[in-house]
Amino acid sequence: MKLSRVISLVSTMLCAGGWFTEALQADVLPWSNYHAANIALPLYQPTDRANAAALFPFKPLAQTANFVPQHAAPLPNFNPEYQACDPQHFSLDACVLKTVASQEGLLQQINYLRSRNPQQREGAHWANLPNQVLLQTALELMRWGHGQTPYTLKEGFNLLEIPSAKHMNQADYTGYFTPVLEVQTWPDAQYRYPIYSLPIGADCQFTRAEIDAGALRGKGLEIGWTNDLVNLYFAHIQGSAIARFSDGREMFLDYAGTNNKQYGRIGEYLQSQGYQGSLSNAKMRQWLHQHPERMTEVLHQNPRYVFFKKTDTRPKTSIGSEVIPWHTVAVDDNFIPLGSVLLAEIPRVSRQGEIVGSDWRFLFAQDRGQAIKGLGRLDFYTGFGPLAEKATYHITGLRKSYLMVLKPEIFRKSVAGL
Repeated sequence: MKLSRVISLVSTMLCAGGWFTEALQADVLPWSNYHAANIALPLYQPTDRANAAALFPFKPLAQTANFVPQHAAPLPNFNPEYQACDPQHFSLDACVLKTVASQEGLLQQINYLRSRNPQQREGAHWANLPNQVLLQTALELMRWGHGQTPYTLKEGFNLLEIPSAKHMNQADYTGYFTPVLEVQTWPDAQYRYPIYSLPIGADCQFTRAEIDAGALRGKGLEIGWTNDLVNLYFAHIQGSAIARFSDGREMFLDYAGTNNKQYGRIGEYLQSQGYQGSLSNAKMRQWLHQHPERMTEVLHQNPRYVFFKKTDTRPKTSIGSEVIPWHTVAVDDNFIPLGSVLLAEIPRVSRQGEIVGSDWRFLFAQDRGQAIKGLGRLDFYTGFGPLAEKATYHITGLRKSYLMVLKPEIFRKSVAGL
């Protein structure tokens, strides 16, 4: 499904505090109360994108290579102390951060969920929720943001605490971003590493080592050539890139497919060779640049190769929507359903790459990842370019996170149109 040209309504982030535990203890979700059969789905009619700015006067989603959320200026009607928001001192709804990006994310979730079987349960190993419950949750969050609900967030939604293998009360985060590759349309001594589009037939089966040795050379598959094999490798890992050409043009490169080889972890190989540094992409990239004589040996430990396609839009997620910086997350959908809305406390990162507080923000389960396995394993998308890369370092770690689910009594009223 392609991203609609539309942006809808206001969305959110909440503050943490003791009421979460209180709500979970007071109203454990009786899923059997969600009766999805024989109920017509309410239609959501989005407004035109051109009218959205007038309807919802929030900061637009930045679409530059150096996108970082603009938190420096206070948002309209927002408490200046929101970075220390505490439900013991502020009402829950006063702690909500509202942006056009979160409006867009809610609309994406709604569009995706409307394409699914409403009775089908998702996230069978943990959430086990019908798509209709997920849909009504997103719809009601949009209504709430537009001031069309008589209830507060605390009254209308339950929050299910997301545990992980590393912590019983916190999710396990990493960050991913879209790197920038310096590219030109012809090869030379400096720009000698090809960026390939997807081949067909037997050409799709070569290993990374075989492709680097020239197995695809001369087949007309080159999108361009870049000057840094290590950066190209990590673009493969991220699954997307921005190609910045020597004449100043920029182009999105999105994931087109792989050679279907087993994914190999170069970090594990480095450790087996005596490497004792961090396994973050940044540190491994730095090590590889410092040891060019071992670059090929190490990179070829991962035989999987990723092919790209040119696109005019942001990279696509697993649900077919465009990624939204600081809102899209990759999940293991055996546990957390695609299309669901999460709430998490996320560091606020300045344009200098420093943590300057934290925000409670809505996250949208839209993507999957090869390494994103298990309950509470989340990969958070930070955007495009070097500043987004710096932000990923601060995202990695354990963070309080919740799955938002409409309360059963509100669900029944919502589907009944009350």
